[in-house]
Amino acid sequence: GAEGGVLLVAGGAAFQLVGTNELDEAFEDLLALGCLKGWTEQTHVRGIADGARHIRERMLETFHACPFQFILDRPHAREHLTVAAEALVGISGTDASSWATATMHRIDAGQVMSVVAELRGCHEQRPDDRLRLNADYFERNRDSVAYAEYRAKGWSQASGEVESAHRHVVQQRMKIPGAWWHPHNVPGVLALRMLRAERTRPTRMRIATATDAVPVRCVFAVGFAPSPVPVTPFSAHPVVAHTGPAG
Repeated sequence: GAEGGVLLVAGGAAFQLVGTNELDEAFEDLLALGCLKGWTEQTHVRGIADGARHIRERMLETFHACPFQFILDRPHAREHLTVAAEALVGISGTDASSWATATMHRIDAGQVMSVVAELRGCHEQRPDDRLRLNADYFERNRDSVAYAEYRAKGWSQASGEVESAHRHVVQQRMKIPGAWWHPHNVPGVLALRMLRAERTRPTRMRIATATDAVPVRCVFAVGFAPSPVPVTPFSAHPVVAHTGPAG
């Protein structure tokens, strides 16, 4: 095996499988994956993430040369609305769950800026950082929450696949009872687990050929997994999933 990874020989070719340790490396690997799948400057790319500034900005930088659409992960949007709703309870006595559900429907329908205005108005009435911060959050991501439009186009709206992969790809193997891992062995095991998951799941990306009339489209979701084992080099390692269907 190669240091820091696994040397795989298949079909007469050698491949080194290694873990990704840093954020910048994760996005470099993401672009490399896209290139392997047929990415060009004409490829339409959609990136799904939780709205953290550094993730969105790096996605935009990575795929600046092609048509790119960032999509705010819908479950994370709902979580932010729930936090804001808890603050509203103390102002108007609004039922938090009902308000969050109704407001999510408004955002789905393209009314995100009216939601921002409501949050800012309530913050002016009774200052609360939860209202201010979430108003900023939705205003900052106002161009990435047209969920009804995304559904109509058949686009993914959530990064659930990568979130669940933390459990069934990483933790299911690394956290088996009684297991202890040397830090140098972790990258190779994780690389093999990712390779196995990639080979066993149905392929979800269509590669354009010379006769295709439309560009290739791909979807990438990015998530960050907690350390699968208590070792310093993997305190927060990026996990990249998935290439998606044309939309």
